[in-house]
Amino acid sequence: MTPNLVQLDDNEIKMLLVAIRQVQHTFSIAEQQSAAAGEPLAADYESIREAYMRLHDKLSALAGSAVVGKPRIVK
Repeated sequence: MTPNLVQLDDNEIKMLLVAIRQVQHTFSIAEQQSAAAGEPLAADYESIREAYMRLHDKLSALAGSAVVGKPRIVK
């Protein structure tokens, strides 16, 4: 089976990083609102948040490791 590959340029990686940071900000707001209301977070909340953190770390490393202006192939 051939993996699906996606070609991303610097700007596209930066846009994905910004989108992930926005999601992380939304997580922070949800935590604050949940604490203020005395309500528990969803059972899978922490695993989802960690998945976004891992994705952010991978894309950050990808953005920092390539030659500027050259597209990266991501599978």
